[in-house]
Amino acid sequence: MLDQVVQPKNVFRAVERSKVYASVVDQILQNIQSGRFPPGSSLPSERVLADQLAVSRGSLREAIRVLEHAGVLDVRVGSGTYVTEGGRSQTAMLRAQAAVIGEHSPLDLIVARAAIEPVCAEQAATAHHPTDLAHMEATLHEQAELTHQGKDPSAADLAFHLAVATASHNGVLLAIEQNLIELMHEQTWSELKHRSRSRVHAAEQYLEHHELVLGAIRRRDARRAHQLMAMHMAAIEVGIVAELERSDGPNGQGS
Repeated sequence: MLDQVVQPKNVFRAVERSKVYASVVDQILQNIQSGRFPPGSSLPSERVLADQLAVSRGSLREAIRVLEHAGVLDVRVGSGTYVTEGGRSQTAMLRAQAAVIGEHSPLDLIVARAAIEPVCAEQAATAHHPTDLAHMEATLHEQAELTHQGKDPSAADLAFHLAVATASHNGVLLAIEQNLIELMHEQTWSELKHRSRSRVHAAEQYLEHHELVLGAIRRRDARRAHQLMAMHMAAIEVGIVAELERSDGPNGQGS
């Protein structure tokens, strides 16, 4: 049985009508992060919570649904709504915060990229044409120029990843990569990735990774191309997590 936690009589406040949905999610997250509702504890009933927040039950249910999908809350029919064991985790919090503005968690995005992009590189190593190599080299040259000039290489960086997927000559992989790149234009990812890239030598490191990937593709070394792209994805994840831990939040561009 979960220990019952004695809660303050009313830890919520009425929200502004123009920001109902976002405010409900934000207040619940704040109360969970502060420890007022620790993992395993239950939120007030729907009626009580709606009254404290001064919102409709429909707005409250939508906020609860998002938090449940994010892994923050566990809704048990006939029992109540509980904070999950991982409800205060960085992954769950970021997923919920991104969902409020209709976006996706950067941590979820990097998981998807790590699953797809090494395969794109592997396939490109065996399937590429001379024109594909020329295209990858051109995007890499542009990225190098911008990086050395201290300018933002994000667009060229993304173009390189798209060129690798194109060189796979696998229409499904290319379609997935195009969708991933669309998601990388979302504000949550872009801001966080930009701050991550701003770390000392990070932009140079990403450029070097791309050069290594291209070298393996040029040699038609599929196994090495896969390994190097996986290494690159791991480095991006490390940078993003480090930035999240440093800033304790998602507000801070592709690679």
